[in-house]
Amino acid sequence: MSDRRTIRWILPIVASLLVVVLGVGIYTWWSDSRTKAIASACRMAIREEDWDKALPLAEQWVRRAPEDATAWLSMADVAKAKGDLAATAECLGRISPQDSRYLKSQMLRGDLILDGLGRPHDAVKVWREMLAVAPDAPVPHQRLLYVYSMTLQRKKLVAQIREAIQQKAEPPEAYGYFLAAPNLLFSDAYVRLGQWLTATPDDETLRVAQAIFAARTNPSRGIKMFGADAIKPGDDSGVRKCLKEYPKNLELRAFLIEQALAENNMTAMSDALKDLPEEAEADCRFWRYIGVKLDFQRRYSEAAEAFRSSLKIHPMDWKSHHALGAVERVLGNAEAAARHADLGSRGKQLEREIHELPNAAQVGPELLQSLMKYADDCGEKEIAAGLAYRISP
Repeated sequence: MSDRRTIRWILPIVASLLVVVLGVGIYTWWSDSRTKAIASACRMAIREEDWDKALPLAEQWVRRAPEDATAWLSMADVAKAKGDLAATAECLGRISPQDSRYLKSQMLRGDLILDGLGRPHDAVKVWREMLAVAPDAPVPHQRLLYVYSMTLQRKKLVAQIREAIQQKAEPPEAYGYFLAAPNLLFSDAYVRLGQWLTATPDDETLRVAQAIFAARTNPSRGIKMFGADAIKPGDDSGVRKCLKEYPKNLELRAFLIEQALAENNMTAMSDALKDLPEEAEADCRFWRYIGVKLDFQRRYSEAAEAFRSSLKIHPMDWKSHHALGAVERVLGNAEAAARHADLGSRGKQLEREIHELPNAAQVGPELLQSLMKYADDCGEKEIAAGLAYRISP
């Protein structure tokens, strides 16, 4: 083939390619210009609070620019203004972790899911995602501690406190939560759980926690009820109902044992200790309960070992210290008896002072100092070190 013929064959192809490239360039320019115009019109409608006009513009904007965080934030503003909280949360969830606004937007998203939609488990997922990006962000740690404590997820609560301390991101109330982990009690938990159950009425964790807090709530407080079948304050019928559905639930078992102890009913306590779920072995309360049973049976050496097992799991459990002190006295170990009795008394007093605070976050430096000394004396070095760092000048 001659050079002239080759050129004649190639020129049309080159010309076609140039037309295509030029066409793509023109279309891209036109599309970008159109997107910018829509974005500008959307922002104007939002400033003017013309939500009916802003909605279709925001929908077009996110459709044309799905990677644009500003588009999704604008769409979230519109959805929130129109009262669509689920859509607001979904839009905020589109913000990339690489965006500088990620943490702030996810903080808003988590709070909206918890407080607006009443879905604590979904909010927990948001905060865990935040910590995967920024492990030392204080807000998600604080929110997780709140939900875990209100829902009686004690193991997760303690683990989260330790994680926060390692990151130097723990809120002031973390130490009070840690001390009271075996004995959680909140005056507003019954109502809060009732609100969350509205969104997920069949959730085991929420149902059990509400039933337990309801049974522990003073019925004279005039608490607002949620739903026709809501559990009445001071009534343990919710616990009994949950037991039929979740017989292996650890919190329900613990409630039955605590109730039996309060009534000095050792037979009921022994029954509640039968066929315990496997996870009971890692829960300090159940070793303490076993110790109480053994103490009642006058098997003092075995009781002491059970109380020590409890304290290995949670060294600041004042109830186990108190019980161990009494057994050590019977065994003739005067020094150990005095030490554990002292720790039991101090821990009980500290927990009482924390419960009497208007808000757990309002714990002052003097109380933190006492907590630090108590943690150190109990051998809980990680907690003591965290407190030392927090109260140091």
